[in-house]
Amino acid sequence: MTDTVDDVDLPYKDGASQQEKVEALEERLEILEQQNEEMRDKLLDANAENNKYQQKLERLTHENKKLKQSPLFVATVQEITDEGVIIKQHGNNQEALTEVTDDLREDLAPDSRVAVNNSLSIVKELDDETDVRARVMQVDQSPDVSYEDIGGIDEQMEEVRETVEMPIESPEMFDEVGIDPPSGVLLHGPPGTGKTMLAKAVANQTDATFIKMAG
Repeated sequence: MTDTVDDVDLPYKDGASQQEKVEALEERLEILEQQNEEMRDKLLDANAENNKYQQKLERLTHENKKLKQSPLFVATVQEITDEGVIIKQHGNNQEALTEVTDDLREDLAPDSRVAVNNSLSIVKELDDETDVRARVMQVDQSPDVSYEDIGGIDEQMEEVRETVEMPIESPEMFDEVGIDPPSGVLLHGPPGTGKTMLAKAVANQTDATFIKMAG
């Protein structure tokens, strides 16, 4: 509640003369004007500081909006260290060390699927449903699997070599007989029967790029 005139302590005693009262009031008024000027300067400084923070907030908000609108790529967390999180980006197997917030770090673990932006900064963690639909290609430029590493499927191996390897290494054989080479093969069977190893062996033998896609 604002003080009234009667509530304000006067800067003179009751027995003071009229001149003393005037001088005391003028001195008090001068002090109040100085204090008012100081408060006005502080207010101006506070407004300037507030404007600076408002501009920073707008800039960060805009940057955050840009990050969310940027194309996101899928990556897998490889390791969590004191310096940050090591991720491997799908599609090119690029590894990078990136920093994350403390809140996001607590939710991450090795093999966690995350969405990263163009700067390879982690934007968010992906749940299982998102991961299934967002997985893209994993590229293995030079698979180290050879035919000698595969056993028990000699017949299938020979068929794949004739169907895939021969058109790549000896296309003139098909030209001579006037037939078009096969465009590829579809391998099917339960897990562990050598389908992926056979495909890698063909890529290794023909110096081709092996692309693994999870649909």
